[in-house]
Amino acid sequence: MSDFEDDPLHIGGPPRKLRKIQHRAQKFRKEWCSLPDFKDWLIPDENDIFKAKCSLCKSSMVAELSNIKNHGKGIKHKQIVTAGTVKQTSISNFLQTDKKLKLKTQIQRAEIKIAAFISEHNIAFLAADHLPGLLQECFPDSEIAKGISTKRTKTTAIIKNVIGSSAKEELVDSLKNNKFSVLTDESTDIGTVKTSCVVVRYFDKNIGKIVSKFWDLHPVFNSVNPCSATAEKLYNLLIESFSTHNIPETNMIGFGSDGCNVMMGSVNSVASRLKNTFPGIFILKCVCHSVHLCASESCKQLPRNC
Repeated sequence: MSDFEDDPLHIGGPPRKLRKIQHRAQKFRKEWCSLPDFKDWLIPDENDIFKAKCSLCKSSMVAELSNIKNHGKGIKHKQIVTAGTVKQTSISNFLQTDKKLKLKTQIQRAEIKIAAFISEHNIAFLAADHLPGLLQECFPDSEIAKGISTKRTKTTAIIKNVIGSSAKEELVDSLKNNKFSVLTDESTDIGTVKTSCVVVRYFDKNIGKIVSKFWDLHPVFNSVNPCSATAEKLYNLLIESFSTHNIPETNMIGFGSDGCNVMMGSVNSVASRLKNTFPGIFILKCVCHSVHLCASESCKQLPRNC
């Protein structure tokens, strides 16, 4: 565009020069820093009052609103803003997680204690279905009570897989380091399954007295897979229950059972096999069984009218 204009009324005269309108410089306005689109990155340029500065890109620009808006739409600026949104996790989040983890641990401890109480006092598992709701009603302000969910299925699983396994591990460690005696007897439950119960008796150094603890309950035979409960089979099952846990067989110093031939016979019995395997082992018939036999035979000699 020419700096001179052609006026038809002054043909032949000198062209008149146009007067340019100068652009007024815009100073930076602090109000812009509070706008939602600019508040996170727009700051004034300390070296020039007519310029604005981006705190993220570290670049300056003319302090005009159009320039500032164009900078905010730039690709480089958007990439920096997007990268800046992935901030470091606040420490409050870790504290919150630690609080939830502590509450979870407290709930688990409470559930284990409840299951142990039911097992110790021989309470029916059916009662566990109503216990969590009762605790929540009794303690409505307790977060631990709100989290307890030990009904009969979960209670049974805790007793078998948590309390039982832990107690068995402790008992195994005790039998590995102590001499012990074995008490065993067979029984038939309502399902016609023949089982052999094993109890161990040893001196517990922690409490300073002799204790008797349940060791194992292994099946002998059932109606589906019948077989004779021979002395050889009962002996092998007994020895196998200790060998699978790497308990030294030499720690077995005593054996007690009822006086049936398969257990206490002098030739072919569990007791005779134990004597051959562990010379010096102490064998004792069950006193209760012996007293019962004596009382039963004595009653036969009494008059019938008694």
